Amino acid sequence: MAQKSLLERILDWLYPNRCGVCHRFCDDAICQDCKNNWSLIVPPYCLWCGRPFDPRSKASPLCGMCLQGRYKFDYARSVVIYEGVGRETVHAFKFNRKPRLAQPMGELMAEVMKRALDRDNGLLPSPRQLPSMLVPVPLHPKTQRFRGYNQAALLAEVIGQILDIPVETKILVQSRPMKPQATLGERERWENVKGAFEVAKPELVRGQIVVVVDDVMTTGATLNECAKALKRAGARQVYCLTFARTISI
Repeated sequence: MAQKSLLERILDWLYPNRCGVCHRFCDDAICQDCKNNWSLIVPPYCLWCGRPFDPRSKASPLCGMCLQGRYKFDYARSVVIYEGVGRETVHAFKFNRKPRLAQPMGELMAEVMKRALDRDNGLLPSPRQLPSMLVPVPLHPKTQRFRGYNQAALLAEVIGQILDIPVETKILVQSRPMKPQATLGERERWENVKGAFEVAKPELVRGQIVVVVDDVMTTGATLNECAKALKRAGARQVYCLTFARTISI
């Protein structure tokens, strides 16, 4: 590893790194205490959408939403429950201009995806084939200019580098502005995203296995609409991967 220049050492002394979540001094984007307080999603969970089950219940291997067949994506997995430090991490990353958090978040997402691709029940068809590409959920250009970056794209880049899967940021586009999903109830969320996404280059997804990447899954409405657009363009399978998962709305 190359040694830091004198200027870099001075800047480190004047502006030492802080945890992007709790703001305590640390060498990384997030401190170990905050990472330890992420509520990781572990089995049992819905085999289709990854929604955690109460371990005391004797439920179907599918949740209520998936039993209704509402989702158009083939499978979804998430890393942490959207509560406590997990929620604070997403907010810091998304709204407080902490793009460095993409690295530790994406690293854990890559681990979960690798486990899913290796041995999680039902995630890959037989014979097994790796995904062709990672596609981040797009932002409307106006929103991205205001925020300065697309958080889903940053996560996808980290995952793609670790798993050696190409990231395609120009394939899926948001064709019209939407209201922020966080301000809406469940039914409004589904209405808000209808027809909001288009595939700009359908020839690139035709017959391919695509993984849609985002920061949070709440109702699944956004991921579902992205999957519908990709399936209309000819994608063979659409999987979804998010950092956090909301358990209730």
